[in-house]
Amino acid sequence: MLRYTEKLAVILWDPLQNSFQKLTSTEDIQTQISQLGLEERVLLLEGPIPALLADLGQCFPETQIGVCFWTELTDYRTCLLQSLLLRDYLADSALYLVNHCHYGAIAQASLDLMGVDPSFHLQKIFHNLGQGIYLLSWDPQRKGLSERDLAYIQATAPGLLLSTSPLFLTFAQPDPPEPARFYPCRYVKLDNFLPAEVNQAILEHAIAHQDKFIPSRSYSQNNTEAESLKFRRSLRLDYAYFQEYGSLLREKIAAVAPDIFVKLGIEDCDTQIFEMEMVASHDGCYFTMHADNSYPQTAFRQVSCVYYFHREPKPYRGGELRIYDTQRQKPHPPILYGTYDEVIPTNNSIVFFSSSCLHEILPVFSPSQAFADSRFTINTWLGSEQYT
Repeated sequence: MLRYTEKLAVILWDPLQNSFQKLTSTEDIQTQISQLGLEERVLLLEGPIPALLADLGQCFPETQIGVCFWTELTDYRTCLLQSLLLRDYLADSALYLVNHCHYGAIAQASLDLMGVDPSFHLQKIFHNLGQGIYLLSWDPQRKGLSERDLAYIQATAPGLLLSTSPLFLTFAQPDPPEPARFYPCRYVKLDNFLPAEVNQAILEHAIAHQDKFIPSRSYSQNNTEAESLKFRRSLRLDYAYFQEYGSLLREKIAAVAPDIFVKLGIEDCDTQIFEMEMVASHDGCYFTMHADNSYPQTAFRQVSCVYYFHREPKPYRGGELRIYDTQRQKPHPPILYGTYDEVIPTNNSIVFFSSSCLHEILPVFSPSQAFADSRFTINTWLGSEQYT
């Protein structure tokens, strides 16, 4: 921007849903614009890209976008279509930064964008920022892919790219997608799952190991605490710190598992693999909507189990587990249906449901804000190596 004085840079800014973050980020950018003396050259716009471009064409018809930074929680199709829509508004030698698309959508959309229009060129990938920020340049005078572009495309789509040239790409026919499957919001809840003395001992063990709990992380590409807080907030205890009680719970789960699978309508579920963690959800904790087997690291999961334990009387409210009817067709993201069921946490109970179902944990409210008054769970996932 500073080198191209004749150009007007337009920043499209579409932050995430958190209104506090939005306000702080906007003020931050405006402060930096003022410090650089660019008030007359930067148009700071907020909102969805299609609406912004319509306003831009109507209110500022001579303006071209020199720098576009777009951050929005979206899918592959939206990412690609909005990128293509921007072309008519970009200045020569423009820069285009894209961030925060789900399920590898940003990588695939960037690949396809360069394949559709080789005026886009990959400059850099910032793997450790957001979900991975992609910086592309736009040059309508250079309609050919660079060596860097071709190397990136080859690395992103190994085995799928049959041939490349600066002007076109030839892809192999992809494997047919898996058939769509519907997963109802069905669950099985068992009360008084463990002897009362074991339930109490697990609670005391958790409270005594408060200093060993660490912030929970998501499985997103940028697995940082700040990134994870966009999706979940809680504390987790590694299995190594509760192996004795974890083994007891594992044996009990294995004993009831065959009957649970029948009730859930899950056929041939092999429980060779268990994964287990203890979680403390204190005041203000939550987990936004997700499925438990959406990432390569979690693909084995077929059945999710949540064992609840807490002080009596219950020292918190909220924290309900909301399970949704879900349609899955891998590798596509799960599709949400409106119907859901809700599980209220009760001490010494356990809940089983399909790991393919979208679900969320509603916010927890604990007036004392004490760790000992948390909503405690031991989360367990059952599955088979054939799904990894």
